Amino acid sequence: MMAKLYAVPRVSKPDSPGDKSRRRVRQSARDWPACPHCGGREVVQAAIGNVKNKLCVTCLMKGRRVVVE
Repeated sequence: MMAKLYAVPRVSKPDSPGDKSRRRVRQSARDWPACPHCGGREVVQAAIGNVKNKLCVTCLMKGRRVVVE
């Protein structure tokens, strides 16, 4: 005779301090603009006269001028 199988209810594991900080960083990352080419979030502000542009640092180091925002 075979034993009957039962489903065990799923229990959520408690949040660790690392999970809370990762969640906070992910949430704050949505507030910052991302580069459309590489996805980087580091920007440098370049000003010519009274016109200011935010440029992607990663793309700028590769020789491309990508305006973010």
